[in-house]
Amino acid sequence: MSGTKELSLKEQIIEAARNVLLSEGYRSFSLRKIARKIDMSATSIYLHFENKDDLVHTLMEQSIERLNNQLQQAASEADSPIAKLEALAYEYVRFALKYQREYQIIYLISSDEMTRYPKEKFRKARKGYEIVSNVLQEGVNAELIAEEKPRMAAYTFWAQLHGVMSVVLSKRLDTRIDQQEFIDEAIEHVIDGYKKRTALHTN
Repeated sequence: MSGTKELSLKEQIIEAARNVLLSEGYRSFSLRKIARKIDMSATSIYLHFENKDDLVHTLMEQSIERLNNQLQQAASEADSPIAKLEALAYEYVRFALKYQREYQIIYLISSDEMTRYPKEKFRKARKGYEIVSNVLQEGVNAELIAEEKPRMAAYTFWAQLHGVMSVVLSKRLDTRIDQQEFIDEAIEHVIDGYKKRTALHTN
């Protein structure tokens, strides 16, 4: 029973921390504020987390892991490198729209504001890039995609999608433009970039 109670308390801490982080930002984030939200002492939080950065790292890790798992699933269900890239793009967008709080946390913290993200956790965080890089490398090996630097191309892929979703989630998209049409066209442009470079390379 005690294990269940501890897990429940830890989940309460994490949920309260997520709310404070997104509503007030990292600089105003404190264990004392979290404790007040769930009516407990700040010292009790130290039973589960070393400090506030450890708690923030946990929030980031959970969000990243959820995204990466869904990307991996999406890629596994497509049958060609180009189809996998498209599936990855749409899954990224779907995640950002469905889990907006988790998505925001992934990109919320800049490295100069907090303790550096631990190396062992960063390896997990990098998995999303590796999924895209592996798909690109698969296409290169099969001579279906012409990319001299698949890893760099994977980061470009992420940057383009993040830019698209930043416009959507910040509500900066022109109201005269249909959101889904904007997303569809943006993804089409990203995927067409790989197709065009490959066509130029093979002709």
